[in-house]
Amino acid sequence: MSVLDLLSAIRPEFDFRQSADFFGDGLLDSLDLITLVSDLEKTYGIRIDGMAIVPENFSNLEAIERLLGEAGARP
Repeated sequence: MSVLDLLSAIRPEFDFRQSADFFGDGLLDSLDLITLVSDLEKTYGIRIDGMAIVPENFSNLEAIERLLGEAGARP
């Protein structure tokens, strides 16, 4: 399952490919962020450090993929 698939499962009403700032554009909120972190950890078998769970690291697809790479996942 791709990052885009996970995002679409959380908020199917939005097209995440069209946004450079998921939070600023209102596509995600803080509760969605917690769900996304949990889904990413389960899907990719990684642990995301609590200090890394900030909106900037989840603001767009590139930021999430960069974070996953730093955590040792292959998105």
